[in-house]
Amino acid sequence: MDSKNSKKLEILKKEVYKTKDDNDGLNVDLDAVQNIVTKMKKKSSAQGISSNVSEGHLKELRDIISEGKLAKLNVDTEAKLIGSSESKFDKQLARLYKPFKKIINWMVKLVLNNKLGKSIAFNLYSANIKRSLVQHLVLSIIFSLIISLFVTALAAIIFTFVNLLLLVTLPFILVGLFVIFFIVLAYVIPLQKANKRGILIDIELPFALRHLATELQAGIGLYKTIESLAKNDYGVLSNEISRTVLEIENGTDTKTALRHTAIRSKSKNFNIALFHIIRTLNTGGNLAESINSVADNVSFELMESAKIFGEKMNFFGIIFIFMAIVLPVFIAVLAAIANAPISQDGTAFLPGIMSPTLLGIIYCLIMPILFVCIIYYIKMIEPKT
Repeated sequence: MDSKNSKKLEILKKEVYKTKDDNDGLNVDLDAVQNIVTKMKKKSSAQGISSNVSEGHLKELRDIISEGKLAKLNVDTEAKLIGSSESKFDKQLARLYKPFKKIINWMVKLVLNNKLGKSIAFNLYSANIKRSLVQHLVLSIIFSLIISLFVTALAAIIFTFVNLLLLVTLPFILVGLFVIFFIVLAYVIPLQKANKRGILIDIELPFALRHLATELQAGIGLYKTIESLAKNDYGVLSNEISRTVLEIENGTDTKTALRHTAIRSKSKNFNIALFHIIRTLNTGGNLAESINSVADNVSFELMESAKIFGEKMNFFGIIFIFMAIVLPVFIAVLAAIANAPISQDGTAFLPGIMSPTLLGIIYCLIMPILFVCIIYYIKMIEPKT
């Protein structure tokens, strides 16, 4: 009996150890997983993220935590492509994915394996565009293809009436237009949105830093102060701080969350302020005084940029007066003299030099282009605060 019991005991031990080895790394408290999922779902709904998006991301979270591996990305369904978009236009674009599935997947993989993919992903993150990289690339490719085909079709119609030999260039035109539109939609637009967010942050930054320093001097903790900034109306800056608070509440260290905020922001002054806070937390010191010092520096830089812009505008004011008043009058007087019948036989003084056609080109084409260029340059150098 003892030998039989010992054999059964050995068999039972082997089965227990085998079961343990088979389930190694997969023994997860599913109740704890569900608590995490529920918590993130509440935070997502509080931030106004659609329920479809939340369910999709939270399902992937369940797969990651409970299965111990990342779920495979699947863009075969329309719901996956439009899960983070409420635009009806995006929904229409998603329907065109299946007919061009192979070529779109090839293009997406080409971008993902390139440095351009990392740049686009960072710009999406920095611009707070609620799309995954694959979603953004697929929709950009489809839209670029539609625009390129439409413009190429118009060019084909024009070439048919002008010269049939020009139809040979249509494939090159299609490829060139597609590349241009794709770069603009996939890379340039998110970059511009990220830069615009940085500008809007700079506008509110001095006031937010004073707010932060005042509450710290009153003895309020850093986390509570950051949370207060997120709840107050500082526009994009409050939105960025809300993302930081969400990271902290989900377990990220405060210094790491602030570092992430500094990295994703396109505002140089905001980055400097955050890194000053991180450095003070690392080395110790009076955080309120450090933030006040940063606020003074930011305010001084903003005043200097406004002063420099005013000095530049004095120069451009002279140029604008010359081009808008002096030059048109000078050209009109010169044209009147050139076409005046000054000689005895009534012929013009300088015939053909200032013809009506040339005057039309100068007044209707050249001068408007010059004015637009000047206005655009002024808008570029104008302080946005």
